[in-house]
Amino acid sequence: MQQTLQTRVLKKTRLSERVVGLTLGLQNGGALPVWEPGAHIELELAVSQTEPLYRQYSLCGQQANTREWQIAVLKEEAGRGGSAYIHEVLQEGDALAVSIPKNHFPFAANTKCFFVAGGIGITPIVPMVQAAAAAGLDWHLLYLARNAADFIFLQELQEVDGARITTHASNQDGLFDLQGALQALDAQTVVYSCGPQPLLAALENYQQEQADIGWQLVLERFSVETDPAMLQGKGFTVTLQKSGKSIAVAEDETILAALKREGIRVKCSCQNGTCGTCETVVISGLPEHRDFVLSPEERQLNETMMICVSRALSAELVLDL
Repeated sequence: MQQTLQTRVLKKTRLSERVVGLTLGLQNGGALPVWEPGAHIELELAVSQTEPLYRQYSLCGQQANTREWQIAVLKEEAGRGGSAYIHEVLQEGDALAVSIPKNHFPFAANTKCFFVAGGIGITPIVPMVQAAAAAGLDWHLLYLARNAADFIFLQELQEVDGARITTHASNQDGLFDLQGALQALDAQTVVYSCGPQPLLAALENYQQEQADIGWQLVLERFSVETDPAMLQGKGFTVTLQKSGKSIAVAEDETILAALKREGIRVKCSCQNGTCGTCETVVISGLPEHRDFVLSPEERQLNETMMICVSRALSAELVLDL
């Protein structure tokens, strides 16, 4: 069971027209768990009286500050209510249950780093830049946004080393020549990127098209476009270890949908394999991983799976539920 911390909102700040920043601290004023660049926390939001919403936000403050955590939240007009609740309802002093930090976007402090942030995707990049500068690494930040008003944390980043930062606002500067920027990278560079799916897809496509490119690409996705057909496959059985109940998962439904059909509640959020909220321990059986969270090494271990999108290669999966 994921550990939950009881925090309160110490400060709520408007960072731009569409983004608010939250500063969180423990209810008892104690020290918060340590975290590494790229880590995120999961917020439990009391949006309705029936079932809470779970949303994940990258930690973007100072690692050395053990009494406060900072996150930034973009208001998603087409969202399911989580960001609207934070923008419109949550206030300074309010209690907020959050998870301990988890990191699916680890920063390896490589000698040469090229950071590419798109919009709100700057949030996990900020502590990476700070860590790279502190370690004396050769780094550069490309910060892309639709409007110049969308650049958050820019002043703090420029104070680290403004000469290593390139900003580009498409509304006034036009389309950025991403391919040109990538062509200038050498094989020793590691590219870290977080942002909207078209940006990440462009990076992946360029890397795949260049057979001898050499540099590595590390991504964090906030969302993906999910084709329902991609979630389908052969039917199989899921057995819940704690109750012994077996549930048939049809060819055209997910494990998560099958569990909900049987009245079994499981924590979930994105439902497209990007957030990690529904990560579930696999007792036996062979999962077919379709998420964007687990590393290749973690997939080979088959110790956990994301039940919102992943399926089974075996006839049965036994899960720790």
